[in-house]
Amino acid sequence: MPFGVLQEMPGVSEAEYRQVERHLGPDRPPGLLAHVAGPTEDGWRIINVWQDEAAFRRFQSERLVRAAGLAAQEDGFDPTKAAHFRSVSVDGAEMPF
Repeated sequence: MPFGVLQEMPGVSEAEYRQVERHLGPDRPPGLLAHVAGPTEDGWRIINVWQDEAAFRRFQSERLVRAAGLAAQEDGFDPTKAAHFRSVSVDGAEMPF
């Protein structure tokens, strides 16, 4: 069942987003169906649709946490902003497709 994740990240810049993205690597994570990211009035937004929740949780534990940790060690990245992230998820029953 498809699983969607919306992340609102106040204060995060495109440069900070790209720092994490660089550490994720170029290959598409298994189970990722769609990825959209862009600026908002006060930061950055990411919308992902996954094949199922298990695919998202694997990506989160195996790649995303590591990539964010590596980015946090670079100049120009403020990991304290993560405390203000808002995340919403929905499963296939709530999606219109």
